[in-house]
Amino acid sequence: MKGREAVTTILVWLQDEAREAGELFEQWARRKKYRYEGEHKLAEERYQEQRAFQKRVDYLRRKKFIKTKKTEEGLLLELSDEGQAELMRRLVRERPLLPGNQVCLVMYDVPTDGNLGRDALRYFLKRIGLKQVQQSVWSTDKDVVDEREFGN
Repeated sequence: MKGREAVTTILVWLQDEAREAGELFEQWARRKKYRYEGEHKLAEERYQEQRAFQKRVDYLRRKKFIKTKKTEEGLLLELSDEGQAELMRRLVRERPLLPGNQVCLVMYDVPTDGNLGRDALRYFLKRIGLKQVQQSVWSTDKDVVDEREFGN
């Protein structure tokens, strides 16, 4: 698994709830099935997996995508607001392109007393890669519509 995919995977795992670092590593380590090739080989592979996992966690912490808390059980990892935005950006980037020259438009109408919310929404749409067409109209060539929200 390449670095970018690995980081996205960890962000997705942390999306719904905070997790203890040991539990998260076990989930990370189980993403591949090990074949029996001797104890030494398995131990070396596990060590390499642990190092790769730690590198990804350190990267996420440096970028402030996750928050860490020490608890009695160990280290608790939690997705930060910045991490949630990064996850959305990565998920939008991975979405399939729309066929032909189609575009997906995002339109909104926020009342004038909601200036902070409107500005935050604009900033978010820009960060995840949408292009501004007008003040409250944004477009992308990616299929970002989630059919589950429309009951299909």
